Amino acid sequence: MPARNSSMELSSPEAEPSTATRRKSGRVVKKPELLAAASSPSGSVKRKRDGDDDEDMDDASDEVSDEESEGEPDEEELREKKRAKKKKAIAPRKPAPKKSKTNGEVSLAIRPAAPKQKKPRKARTVKMVDPGEAEGLYAEVFTSGDDLNDVAARWISSFNENESLAVAEIVNLVLKCAGCNSKVDFHDIEDPDSCATKLTDIQEEYQANDITEYPLVAKGKGTAAFKANLSGFFRSLIESIAQTGLLFDNIVLIENFEVWISTMSSASNRPFRHTATVSSLAIITALCHVGKETVESEAKARRQSESEAKKAKVNKGRVQGLEARAQEMGQRKETVDHWLRDWFDAVFIHRYRDVDPKIRVDCIEALSEWITTYPEVFFDGHHLRYLGWVLSDTHAPSRATVIKSLQKLFKDKDKQVGLRTFTERFRTRIVEMATSDAEATVRASTVELLDTLLEAEMLEPDDIDSIGRLIFDSEPRVRKAVVDFFVENINVVYEGTIDEMGGQETLDDALVRPEDDDDYDQPRLEWLKLKCLVSQLDLYDSEEGELPNQIEHIAGSHFALIAAGIESRFSLAAQSLYDHMPEIQQWEILAGYLLFDHSQTTENGSTTDAGAMLQQNCKLSEREEIILLEILNAAVKISLANAGEPSTDAHKKTVKGRLTKAQREELIANQEQAVRHLALLIPRLLKKFGAIPDAASSVLNLERVLNLDVFQELRQDATLAALLDDINKQFMTHGNERVLLEASEALRHARGYEELREITDGKVQLLWDDTMNAFATLTKGRDLSTRGSLSDNILTGVTNTVLRIANLASISDCVEILEAVPTTPKPKSKSKAAKAATTDTNTSVAPISALITLITRGVPQPDADLAPETSAGEDALASHALRAVLPYFMWKISHWKTAILSSTPIPDADVATVAARFDDTKDALIQVMHSRKGADEIRIEAAGVLCDLYCVFMVLRDAKRSRDDRKKAKGKGKAPQENGTAVDADESGLEDWEALIQPIDPDVRKHLLSVFAAAELAFAKRAGKKLDGKANEKDKELQRDAETDIDAEPLSDDEPMDSDDEAEEVVVVDVDGNSANAAAEKTQRTLLAEKRLCEIGGKMVMAVLGGLLDDSRGTVRKRLERNRTKLGASWREVCAFLERAKKGKGAAGGAKPVAKAKPASPKKAKSKTIVIDDDSSEDEVMADSGDDDGEGEGGEDAAEEEGEREAEVESVIGD
Repeated sequence: MPARNSSMELSSPEAEPSTATRRKSGRVVKKPELLAAASSPSGSVKRKRDGDDDEDMDDASDEVSDEESEGEPDEEELREKKRAKKKKAIAPRKPAPKKSKTNGEVSLAIRPAAPKQKKPRKARTVKMVDPGEAEGLYAEVFTSGDDLNDVAARWISSFNENESLAVAEIVNLVLKCAGCNSKVDFHDIEDPDSCATKLTDIQEEYQANDITEYPLVAKGKGTAAFKANLSGFFRSLIESIAQTGLLFDNIVLIENFEVWISTMSSASNRPFRHTATVSSLAIITALCHVGKETVESEAKARRQSESEAKKAKVNKGRVQGLEARAQEMGQRKETVDHWLRDWFDAVFIHRYRDVDPKIRVDCIEALSEWITTYPEVFFDGHHLRYLGWVLSDTHAPSRATVIKSLQKLFKDKDKQVGLRTFTERFRTRIVEMATSDAEATVRASTVELLDTLLEAEMLEPDDIDSIGRLIFDSEPRVRKAVVDFFVENINVVYEGTIDEMGGQETLDDALVRPEDDDDYDQPRLEWLKLKCLVSQLDLYDSEEGELPNQIEHIAGSHFALIAAGIESRFSLAAQSLYDHMPEIQQWEILAGYLLFDHSQTTENGSTTDAGAMLQQNCKLSEREEIILLEILNAAVKISLANAGEPSTDAHKKTVKGRLTKAQREELIANQEQAVRHLALLIPRLLKKFGAIPDAASSVLNLERVLNLDVFQELRQDATLAALLDDINKQFMTHGNERVLLEASEALRHARGYEELREITDGKVQLLWDDTMNAFATLTKGRDLSTRGSLSDNILTGVTNTVLRIANLASISDCVEILEAVPTTPKPKSKSKAAKAATTDTNTSVAPISALITLITRGVPQPDADLAPETSAGEDALASHALRAVLPYFMWKISHWKTAILSSTPIPDADVATVAARFDDTKDALIQVMHSRKGADEIRIEAAGVLCDLYCVFMVLRDAKRSRDDRKKAKGKGKAPQENGTAVDADESGLEDWEALIQPIDPDVRKHLLSVFAAAELAFAKRAGKKLDGKANEKDKELQRDAETDIDAEPLSDDEPMDSDDEAEEVVVVDVDGNSANAAAEKTQRTLLAEKRLCEIGGKMVMAVLGGLLDDSRGTVRKRLERNRTKLGASWREVCAFLERAKKGKGAAGGAKPVAKAKPASPKKAKSKTIVIDDDSSEDEVMADSGDDDGEGEGGEDAAEEEGEREAEVESVIGD
């Protein structure tokens, strides 16, 4: 390497440039010699060199020859040859290397870049730069608006005049772009050994100003333009230097760039390091483009030389010139490759793993561009491995950048062969990113990359299955990204099956297409594609350990995995596949496939062998039928939604986006046809799949997408009535919670149409009659309060009936039905009549009272030895009773609200009855809460119902306020009355029903906080979260009681709380394939614990907002918010509602005092408050409950008639 003397003596005879002696390190540098003048002497005259002129002529000749064709020379080419020969005769070409002056000047003629080879780079306007403060090269690049190629040309001119000052301008430009106002002068440039010291001094001065923001990361509109201008200038500069030949003749110039800029790229100061890295990467990118052009020029010269040599009459001069041109381009390529290796080792190797993620992203983007631009150097395993290593970067945008870069590389089929080694090495990591990356965007991009790898046949079967399971992913972006991958996999399976059956042509010839296109019940090839689809989904679902978005737990049964709303993971997958599989879009074919009887014999003489094979291969299992029903659900919903919208082509033809009359009529006709067809299919599907709960629920879900107005418009009430009859049949014959939920929602949907309300209400009333008759029959004369007193058969029947009551009460008014005392049919014999009369006086109670009594079955009996199945059934019965009682009070309060708004008096007897039932329900709930321990599901549910029970009466207070405001607005000061009857109110102005609006007692509040603490701790333990230890003495006591309960008693799941370590041991030690199930179950329980916490917490928040639960100090609110930031996003959103309490009027001060009723009033005598101070008081409550249970002895008398009623009971519970 040449020594660098005082004035960058690039052409010193003692330091003549030679590429053979250059080394990366160990440079010998002469001590600087101070010159008389730092700049070029004004009277200096450039030395005229014939070699320069000759080379210029040669370059011009070469440029002309590059444009020549490989055939015979034309007339223009002959003229150019003659001119070139004349110039060569005058000035023969001298191959001697060029030498520059020793005073720091170079006498190179500046030749601007050819327009055909370089695109002009217009500098973007950077708003962050103040034009008044900018100066020098910085101002030319960022504020002048000049073309960056012109700026680079002017810099080369200044370099020819004074090299040191020009290089100093480049260094100062980088410093200024880093936000530093310090500068270097030509003395620093002339002494490269002082580079590190000078930069250290500048860095210390810069850091003393405590500057944290610099232009590359500054927030504003000009940031992107600033970075583009900086990179663009260096690219223009290097390419211009290369085109002038300065890059190859003056090697010390690029060395000085490397010394100063690469040293800054390793600075500890982030602005210096980032700015210098961006500049260095731009220089390497420009060198790649120079190398690419050099390779192309060399290849072109060699092709032209070979073509010329093959001619009959060889032009030896042309051949020699082309070979010389190729040789020169080859030498230039070696020089460029050398500089690329030096810059890569000095900058990229250290910065691609920089602590600043922005720098890492810039490096990866640049490397991707280098590989694409100059594959001769960078497309190899040595450089590709850096992309593979960054796949494990902790910064998500860095991983995303690598994936995007790999997508570009793999889409180039010419590079796929060279990427096989890389794929084998990093395929596992790529698959892992697609399945497990924390960022959904990265996962989606990785799936798209793997889709390209699948087409290139670079994936293993296990990898294909791992990616295919992402069709069940909870992120819509990931499901959308994996669709093409999944569909391609299905097509491969389908084509393989077709080949096994004899090929596509054989099947097309053998199968007879139905004459009517609407005949969807005949076997067709679309069924085979659907069979492949459901088989693959079934396989992935059975092996998939990931859970859907939401987990719902059905009390008394196993875990039920239900996606958001009531959509299953299969339905979500089908929604993603809808636009990519025509077979799913034709939902009529799906329905015909499901309704086809695969058990029928195919050997009837009319079916060909191919048809028999098709039917055999299309036969569905029960599990696959359920999956196909879910797909049918999704297809119908999307299809009917699309039927209500015009197609894209039709929409383009509309005027201003409006549909024409013909288009509207066509859309309406399509909707009506689809609704009619679906309405006829639902009964057929229920007839075939009604006995299977999962299948029945999917079919019932189809009713909710029907537009039932069509039946009214077409006068098809009989069709609707038949459909509702089928729904009622499913409701009465199933005890599955999901089936009853779907049937209830279907009836609710039908009741939403006013024109059809009469028909629907009649069907709902029939359900009420059948359900209440069954309830009366099953509960008549039986002990409903004692846990374990019913046989298993009766217990199942009562549980299912109460569940039906809860579902019906959620969609229709149940007050009159639940308050009506059942009547007993008149017996034929007089003796039975007399005995029945005695029994009725003791046992006939309103159904609502029986439901309240059933809640107490949730109180565990320590002395009773119940089987686990029986205990689970009792818990399920208590849970269903809780869900059935609350709607009664809600409907009752709704009636009272209407009466209050209309100023109609509420009967005293009605108020007293509701008050008594309120107290009975509260007593039962407190018993359940006090008897159960820890985060028990029934305990948490009882606490939630208790909060709702108090809150529901707050509606009456708002109704009264609205009524009074309306009266005041009308200017009426008289007492509210209706039809001449004054509304009942005492001397204090309070009405009788206002006694029911009361705050929650302090002792009940203590129970609620205990339940909440248990739920909070249970979720924290399962989720591995640490709770806040700061609490007052009462909260500590509640927390301690909750912890003791949890540790001493099993949870409601009948599973002791395991530590995280024990759970991990289970996963690791299990070798029978159950590790995934154990992990899935652990996740289920964690989600259920979070669900319970948010449910009870949300209900308590509502009670606080209503002024019912908190005290004047805000104890409950503070307790709820204590771990607001420690229990996840869901709990944080629940606590967000408490902000209303802080801003609301009087909310922070607790509930307003409610006036108590007069003691002498009989209608308020039953209203009482249960106070539990200790265990003895709880025993009293239990004793009172026991006395209530034994008020009538009709149960013993009814036991004597058990034989007479056995046939009636069996007929009720037989379903």
